[in-house]
Amino acid sequence: MNKYLIVVILSFISLPVFSQDAKQNLKDLSEKFGNFEYSDVINEASRLIKDKDHFSNNELIEIYRMQGIAYFTLSDEQSARVSFIEILKVDSSFEMNPSNTSPKIISFFDKVKNLYLLNLDHNEEPEIAKHDTVYVEIPVTIRDTVNKEILRQALLRSVFIPGTGHLYLHSDFKAWALTTLSVASIAAGIYYIIDTNKKEKEYLQETDINNVAGKYNDYNFAYRMRNFAFITYAALWLYSQFDLLFLSDTGDAKVISYIPGFDFKLNNSFSFSYQIRF
Repeated sequence: MNKYLIVVILSFISLPVFSQDAKQNLKDLSEKFGNFEYSDVINEASRLIKDKDHFSNNELIEIYRMQGIAYFTLSDEQSARVSFIEILKVDSSFEMNPSNTSPKIISFFDKVKNLYLLNLDHNEEPEIAKHDTVYVEIPVTIRDTVNKEILRQALLRSVFIPGTGHLYLHSDFKAWALTTLSVASIAAGIYYIIDTNKKEKEYLQETDINNVAGKYNDYNFAYRMRNFAFITYAALWLYSQFDLLFLSDTGDAKVISYIPGFDFKLNNSFSFSYQIRF
C-alpha cells in the first residue's frame, strides 16, 4: 500500500515539472519562430509533438501553427498542409490571425480548412500515411480533393478575367502579367467601343469635304483598336484556360488527369456544363 502511495505522490510532484518544461520548450520554439529560424522550428516542433500529451489544445495548435508556417515559408506546402490539418483535428473552427499572418498563408490555410471540412461532411475515413520518417494520420483523399477543388476555383475565376485563376494558384510574374494584360484589354475594348461609335457618328455627320477624310481616319483607327482589344482578350482567354488545364501546378503536382466539371445556370432555363476527363 505504501508503494502505491509513494507512486501517486511522485506523480503529483512531477506534474508541475513536466508542465514547466513544456512551457519553456514552447517559449523556445516561439523565439526560434520569431527569429525566422524555420528549419529549427520544424525540428523542435516535431520533437515536442512526440510528447503532445504534455500540452493543452491551445498549445498544440500553436505548435502546429508555427510548424505549418515554417514549412510553407520553406516551400514545402505538402508538409504545411499536414500541420494545418492537425490544427483542424484539434479545433475545426480555428482561423489564422490576419494581424500576424501573411494573406498568402491565410489563403492556403483556408483552402486546406475548406477541403478538410468537406471531407468530414462526406465521412471519409483517414488512412495512415508516411510523411518523412514519422507516421502521421491524414485523410489521403484530401490531396486529390484539394487539387480538384483548387483547379476548379482557378478555372471559374479565369473564365471572366484571364489571369485571376493563376493569381489564385500562385502570385507570380506570369499571373500578374496575365491579369494586368486582361484588365487592360477589357478596359481598352470598352473605351474603344464608345470611341468608335462616337467617331462613326462624327464621320457620318461631317458635311465639310475637307474634313471627311480626317474624320474617317479617326473612326477607322478607333475601329481597329477596338478589334485589336477584342482579339487580345480572346488570345489571353484561350492561353489562360490552356495553361491552367495542362501546365499549372496546384501545389502538389501537375493536375492533368482530371478537370472537374462546373455548371452555369441562367434564368432557370439555360445551363452550360463543361467537363473534360483524360
